[in-house]
Amino acid sequence: MLSNACAYGLRAMTYLASQPQDHYISVDTVAQQVHLPSAFLRKVMQKLGCAGFITSMRGAGGGVRLAEDSKRITVYDIILAIDGDKRFTRCMLHLDGCNPERPCPFHEEWAEQRTLIQKRLQSFSLHEVTAIMKNDFFRLPMNGERLK
Repeated sequence: MLSNACAYGLRAMTYLASQPQDHYISVDTVAQQVHLPSAFLRKVMQKLGCAGFITSMRGAGGGVRLAEDSKRITVYDIILAIDGDKRFTRCMLHLDGCNPERPCPFHEEWAEQRTLIQKRLQSFSLHEVTAIMKNDFFRLPMNGERLK
């Protein structure tokens, strides 16, 4: 359902949310910790920065960090920042002519499901995702720990 860019962005953001908010962390370190390609993650982080979700600082001790509390950032916000709203507006079959007046065979069902998904993602905060990942099998590395 999510693009690679969104999945990478969510993984990086959950990692940043699990770290002290006053510390900058290099994008290379984030990439290493959550097992992502650094060059691609830089592009994703740039989008998140433009959207105002992370701040960056150059130079020694620089890097990226969350720009605001993780309780105020939703999964939906992150998806919009990276991919835009096409996941929530586009036809399931990618038909250009599909609309409420001329629906494709999946239009009504997909519109209903898409609305449910969108509402859930709008209410699911980055803080909640991070808490789940800290406590469950798919957890985040803590205090310099490397996941295998």
